[in-house]
Amino acid sequence: MDLLRDKLLEKAGWQAVGEGAFMARARHLDALDRGARHLAIARKSAAQLELFAEELRLAQAALSEITGEFTADDLLGEIFSKFCIGK
Repeated sequence: MDLLRDKLLEKAGWQAVGEGAFMARARHLDALDRGARHLAIARKSAAQLELFAEELRLAQAALSEITGEFTADDLLGEIFSKFCIGK
């Protein structure tokens, strides 16, 4: 069975490198979990804008660990580019 498994993995092009795919996946799942928790807290604190904004910032920071750096200025740019605020 081990030989068959190894051959199938070889044919699929799988290679064990560094930390391995599972470690990266575990790190991503942890970041997603933290982001989801911050979003849940943000939902509950929507009436308190300072807490709401901080929880959104923390959720964004967690997700940035997966997707790459995305700053608060980038987020504001996205928001203001899509909505007409103050006109």
